[in-house]
Amino acid sequence: MRNTAQRACSTCRKQKRKCTRELPECSLCLKHGRRCDYNESIPATTRPDVQQLPSSRPHISPSSPGNTHVSPFRPNGSSQDLALPLLAQSKFPASFFLDHDVFQLLGRSIEPATAKFPLSILDPVRDQARIRSDVDVYFNSTHTFFPIISKTRLYREISNTGNSINADTALLLSALHLHVQPSDDSDPSSRETYKAVKVYFSQIEASNAISLRLLQAALLIALYEVSNAVYPMAYLTVGHCARIGHALGIHARKHAPQISPAPASSTELEERNRTWWAVILLDRYVNLGGKNRPFACKDARPDAYLPMDDVCWDQGGLTLVQPLAVSTSTTVAASYFARTCQAAHLLSKVLRHLNDLDTDQEFRYQEAIQIHRTIQALSSTILLEAEEQVDKTSDSTAHLVFCTAIGLCFSALFSLYNEYSCVDKFAPEQLKSPHLRDMQQQAFSGLGDICDAVLQLSARVYAAAELGG
Repeated sequence: MRNTAQRACSTCRKQKRKCTRELPECSLCLKHGRRCDYNESIPATTRPDVQQLPSSRPHISPSSPGNTHVSPFRPNGSSQDLALPLLAQSKFPASFFLDHDVFQLLGRSIEPATAKFPLSILDPVRDQARIRSDVDVYFNSTHTFFPIISKTRLYREISNTGNSINADTALLLSALHLHVQPSDDSDPSSRETYKAVKVYFSQIEASNAISLRLLQAALLIALYEVSNAVYPMAYLTVGHCARIGHALGIHARKHAPQISPAPASSTELEERNRTWWAVILLDRYVNLGGKNRPFACKDARPDAYLPMDDVCWDQGGLTLVQPLAVSTSTTVAASYFARTCQAAHLLSKVLRHLNDLDTDQEFRYQEAIQIHRTIQALSSTILLEAEEQVDKTSDSTAHLVFCTAIGLCFSALFSLYNEYSCVDKFAPEQLKSPHLRDMQQQAFSGLGDICDAVLQLSARVYAAAELGG
């Protein structure tokens, strides 16, 4: 009986040849005069197939686009294992982008993602209570002003995970963790958790696992970067979010090619709508500080729907109230996130106005006056609704849900006033225009008012933060 090794020699393994495993050397190595080594260990950077993972490791399995499974996790805070190669990449039909008509004619479909993701940058967390705690904190904090994730859907996903969880959901949880981790004095761009999430995001994206959860994770990363002034990454990440949304087709559900299947419920449809509004919101915000930068995405159409009632959506229920369109008057009652979207839409109008140098000057001055009136009307309505919310709930922090919308309105007004308060920007013949003089007068008087309003808003936000709001 011949003596054989338990596994193939290192040379046959590397060249993917069938090894005879004979001792002291296999037939192929003997034939070619090569060194035959059965004792060489697998390099640390080589990733075992999922079947070779120890049973204690959660399994990875394909599901639906963007839904490769991986164990629940949190980034482990180590940057030493971040640069890791991908194991596999799901096949994505190029015809989806090159010629969608051909894609449909051939009856092609988007195959499930089958990429195997790096486990070494993750800290597998088998304690579902810890994951639930992070999600609870997120929904009671960041979600109150950035409500793009369906509570019912995410809670259902983390409750039914067992020993595995969809990879894009795991990525979302890691991005979510950026907003619930305790703050410290370290540089936000150098924190290990942030770097780990960025690497994990790139790994999933490189595997062609494009999904709504991937976009939501990108938005939470962008929000972290915007909130902590991590530039230029904040600007670049927001633009990337727009590209992902365009690829998914959620910017034009009825007209653009769709990667994701049709929404299974009104809750999922609303989630996609809110997610795209968040892309528009952040894109306009990162363009506040500089002129003549093109937007990463178009404005919402006048007939596009604003987000529905926030409380109803959080509960996963249906609403009998007719959804509001973008063109709806700002005086009509709306939810707080709908107010935020209205403010972002008006901010977009201001930025477009400031960048437009080709339109007839008289028309521009009249447009500025009209935009100014609309923003003032919206900001007055929001401030009134915020006061009513405080009186209704007897909670001094109840106004916080409106602060994003108010802040966007104030930013839009500041930008408009800055343009028209400087007389030196205009030629003598332009200053003869009554519409320009009217807008300049509004800018001169409005600057003091808006400064006072911002000071009051800042004081209230600070006071709420001191109370733990």
